[in-house]
Amino acid sequence: MTRQMLVWAGLGFGALIIYWAKDLFGVGDQTFTLAIVAFGLIVAYHSLAYRLSLVEGRLTPQNSGMVAAIEDGERHVPVHQLPASICEKGVRSFITPAHHILFDDFKWFGVMLNRHIADPWAVEELRDTEIRDYVSDGPEYGRRYRVFYNACEMGTLQVSIGGIGWITSPEKFEEEREARALLELDYLRFVPHDDAHSLVAAVELFIGKFSDGEVAREHASLRASRSLTAHLWESIRKPEVAQSFEYRASGPYDLVRHTSQHWLKNGIDPFERWKGDR
Repeated sequence: MTRQMLVWAGLGFGALIIYWAKDLFGVGDQTFTLAIVAFGLIVAYHSLAYRLSLVEGRLTPQNSGMVAAIEDGERHVPVHQLPASICEKGVRSFITPAHHILFDDFKWFGVMLNRHIADPWAVEELRDTEIRDYVSDGPEYGRRYRVFYNACEMGTLQVSIGGIGWITSPEKFEEEREARALLELDYLRFVPHDDAHSLVAAVELFIGKFSDGEVAREHASLRASRSLTAHLWESIRKPEVAQSFEYRASGPYDLVRHTSQHWLKNGIDPFERWKGDR
C-alpha cells in the first residue's frame, strides 16, 4: 500500500512539472492532452505486456526446451527400479514391522497409478527408499517414484507411514493402516488442467478411504480441484516466482489394498502383464 501511494504521489508531482513546462513553452491544450493520452497508452501497454510475460512463465531459451518436452515430447515409458526391501540401503534400526507392511502393500502402487491417470503421465519407481521431506523429524522410509509428463521429468511422489500410533505400537499398524503421500512437481502450469487433475485426484483416491466409491471419487476430485486452484492463485499472485506444486494426502489406502487383493486373487502380476505401465 505504501509503495502504491508513493507511486501515485510521484506521478502527481510529475504531472505538475509537465503542466508547468507546458505553460513555459506555450504548448496548446489540445496538443498537451493528446500527448498525455498517448503517453498513458504506451505505459499501459508495456505494463500489460510485462505482466502477461510473467504469467506465461517467461519462456526463455532455458525453459523453452522443457515446455517442448511437455507439450510435444514422446511419452516416457516407465522403467521401474524395484527395491529388494525397504531397508536395502536404510538404517535398519529405524525399520519396524509397520514399515515392512506398508512396503509390501504398495509394491504395485506405481502400476495402479499408471493405469488410472491421463495418458501423458508416467510414474516410475526408484530403488532408493529414503523419504525426502522437509517436515520430517528424522529418517523415514517407504517407496519413491519419479513422475514424468510426456518427455519431461516433473518431480517425485513418495509414500511413507502415516499417523503416529505405529511409533509406540508398530504391531497395531496391521489393523489400523495409514499411509502418507507427498507429490512434488515443477512446471505444472504448463500441463493441461484435466491432465493435472487426473494425477492429483488419483493419488488422493488411492490413499484415502474407499468405503463408497462414488463418494470417494467426488472427494478426491474436490481436493484435487482445490489444490490446483490454490496453485494457480499463487502462480498469478507472484508471477515472477516459478511456483512448485506440493500435494499431501493421508489415509487408510483402501483402494490400494483392494486392487492388490483383486490382482492376487486372479493371479495377475502387473509387471508381467502390463510391464509396470498400462
